[in-house]
Amino acid sequence: MCGIIGFISLSSSNTVTPSHINRIERVLEIMRFRGPDGSGIMHHNNWAFGHTRLAIIDPNSGQQPIKDAQTGITITYNGEVYNHKDLRTELESKGHTFETNCDTEVVLRSYIEWGEKCVEKFNGFFAFAIADTKNNTVFIARDRLGIKPLYYAVTDSSVCFCSTIPGILSFTGIDLEPNLEAISHYLTTSKTNFGEETLLKGINCLPPGNCMSIKSGCNSINTRRYWEIPIVKKEDKADVPFRNVVDKTRELLDDSIRMRLMSDVPLGGFLSGGLDSAIITTTADKYAGFKLPLFCAGSDQEALNEFKYARMISNQIGSELTEVRMTHNKFMDSWSFLIRNKGLPLSTPNEVSIYNLASELQKQCKVTLTGEGADEIFGGYIQPHYSAYDFDRLPNEENDPNADPLFTCIMMLECGRSYFINETDHYTSTSCWLPYIQKSELFNEDSWQAIDEDDALFAFYEDFFESLDGCSTFDKYMHLHARYNLENLLGRVDNCTMSASVEARVPFTDHRIVEYAFLQPDSFKMDFKTEEFARKAKTMSAAQIDQKDYLESKRMIRTAFGDQLPKDVVDRRKMSFPVPFQEWFFGPLLEEITVMCVNSDLIKKYFDFEAVKTMILGMDKNLWLVANLCRWWDEMVAMQKEFNRD
Repeated sequence: MCGIIGFISLSSSNTVTPSHINRIERVLEIMRFRGPDGSGIMHHNNWAFGHTRLAIIDPNSGQQPIKDAQTGITITYNGEVYNHKDLRTELESKGHTFETNCDTEVVLRSYIEWGEKCVEKFNGFFAFAIADTKNNTVFIARDRLGIKPLYYAVTDSSVCFCSTIPGILSFTGIDLEPNLEAISHYLTTSKTNFGEETLLKGINCLPPGNCMSIKSGCNSINTRRYWEIPIVKKEDKADVPFRNVVDKTRELLDDSIRMRLMSDVPLGGFLSGGLDSAIITTTADKYAGFKLPLFCAGSDQEALNEFKYARMISNQIGSELTEVRMTHNKFMDSWSFLIRNKGLPLSTPNEVSIYNLASELQKQCKVTLTGEGADEIFGGYIQPHYSAYDFDRLPNEENDPNADPLFTCIMMLECGRSYFINETDHYTSTSCWLPYIQKSELFNEDSWQAIDEDDALFAFYEDFFESLDGCSTFDKYMHLHARYNLENLLGRVDNCTMSASVEARVPFTDHRIVEYAFLQPDSFKMDFKTEEFARKAKTMSAAQIDQKDYLESKRMIRTAFGDQLPKDVVDRRKMSFPVPFQEWFFGPLLEEITVMCVNSDLIKKYFDFEAVKTMILGMDKNLWLVANLCRWWDEMVAMQKEFNRD
């Protein structure tokens, strides 16, 4: 687990100079929190790679970048390939020899043997670049689900890639310019990427499951998708007994968790007290051969922490539990630090909890298991996912004579709408943070017109939903969360843990599990608990159904592991390291946040000051997003000034 940085010339006349090497050294220092155990640089005429290492596998060797002596092929790599021992055996049978026991060399030799198709062999998470000097090509790839970050910037004469946005800014020195379309998307969804775009113009992210081939010196860049979540029409979903699917799900998860125990350094686990981390922790206990130290974050308010449920699991398996208690002072201390490391605003307040949890874990371990991904893969968000049921029952036009008057009345009361034109209209109206009307008033007139009143956002989701033609609405919403919400979630975990020099492993995102889950019928993921509940729910909205607790979410894993866990843990609602954030934000932190927003250059240039003031005075919950943007922009401006001074 590491940080990587690279420069590739697109022009034969733009060769690597001492200035490029000096800038890479500076980036490695900036990213030292991602890899405090060593660093290295290698370069050729048209490319230069840097690497900073968090040593997990074969700590005493495997320093990077690694160069193959025979071919000159060189790699800089961030990640873990859990099946590297099996691949090593296969490669040895083909005549390859190894100098280290680390998975990095396996990835390098896999490329030598199979070329760009090597990515299809890997089970794990990764972002890497391989320079093939013979073919004058640099091959860059990111793992299937986007667990490891990879950003890049293209100029007229070069490409720079890096694990972090501050690394890109430091190396390239490009001017800071906010991407207003991406910022609008952030205000709607809290997601810090907008497809391939970031919140800064000129800096993109390589999408999950994608790879890039760059012809050094030839001004040629080709990007392609090598993997995607299976898209299966409703009528083509697997016709298999639920019990069989449950057994296969348990088998796949058991294997995924077992594989992710691979480590040459101490390993622990995050335990939130919810179903997902409980499954991982209790399953890991069966295979680890030792008692994993466990860590849970929360506040002193008993109603806003999960310590009680985390203790149930730790007591059941006999592992020590460390409780990390959050305060508003800890929150403020960590907020800017995390933004500065990531180069992006935070998406949710509990990122600070995850970081403090990782910091405590780092005193004993360098690796943690964590439960992210289960909701996106198995259907854990009842209202966002099951709101598909609302859309399917509503008309697509106003005054439809076939519309159910009772249900349309309910939806009018809940969201001010009695019909939705398409899935995009429904999703952006009901699953958003900042409503469209409020957002149009928040931007100043010039900014709002500059983004064509959000045309790009609507076009983006319309294209996405059209790509899922034939899928049920529920399945479309599952795909949306698995593709975009999950990438945002995984980026959050990566930044929070790596900022504490900890590697986080996410067993639910094993691509075999994801592929299997998306072959299954909707009802295997979420369904009514009884036929009576289903009858009663016919004129209820998804929000009412959720309030009545009529639905069982994540049925496949809840059934697969429910008999191994305390009933209170299996049946409880998701919380995810909660803190009394609203009390802090509009209590002891409000004055500082107000000053920050009022003085922000971002607000002055792109937003309507009176609209922001109204949010502050009204203690609008979405002030969190605006404040994050202000703090992010202030940090980016300060950071660029530091880079320019250096």
